[in-house]
Amino acid sequence: MRARDDGAIRIEHHGDGLWRIEELFAHPYCRGAIWVIDGTERRLVLDAGWGLVPLDQAVPELFDRPVVAVASHTHFDHIGGLQQFADRLVHPLEASILADPSPEAVQSVPFLYDYDALVFDPVPGGFDVDAWRLPPMPATATVEEGDAIELGDRTLTVLHTPGHSPGHVCLFEEATGFLFAADAIYDGEMYDTIPGASIPDLLATHQRLLDLPVSRVLPGHFEVFDGQRLHELIESYRRGKLA
Repeated sequence: MRARDDGAIRIEHHGDGLWRIEELFAHPYCRGAIWVIDGTERRLVLDAGWGLVPLDQAVPELFDRPVVAVASHTHFDHIGGLQQFADRLVHPLEASILADPSPEAVQSVPFLYDYDALVFDPVPGGFDVDAWRLPPMPATATVEEGDAIELGDRTLTVLHTPGHSPGHVCLFEEATGFLFAADAIYDGEMYDTIPGASIPDLLATHQRLLDLPVSRVLPGHFEVFDGQRLHELIESYRRGKLA
């Protein structure tokens, strides 16, 4: 892969075999990062964005080696392109949504009616919110707390981290201290009152993350940050909820 920006899709190289793909047509608060983690034997893709611009057309080299795709959770801005991957993993609590990704289940409804989510329309002929439906993309397997995903020279451990959604998962690489946090924590407003969210569960998840030896956080939205910033964000969120 190579870093580039064509105005609709941006690919950033974050070193250490890590790449972030971003769909620039979406506002950052609903621009789910697509994280690519390269190992010697296969590649892991965490989340798959909206999918309005097909990844196999925009980033064909993403598919030039064996790939396993993991859905951190099943909101529309994280699974829209997941059907392009043959090997799809998700937590059991959200597997039924991948099998039947209705607009209500993936929360494109009512979200897209309540927010101006697109910076510009990337769809030829125009994006039609009323007509947009994700196709069924059943999980090929499920992952749960403590499962290890082997990529050859690197191992990612699955953490069940509910709060943003019931089956939300993060991935942690113990060898580097890299936390792929998805929507469990990021440097921005947390959506903790949407259907399926739980503030008590999110507070418990944050306590778990504080106990990890995190060196770098690679979140589902906004910028990458370090372990110190992780502690600051969690403490700020906790103060706001427990005040």
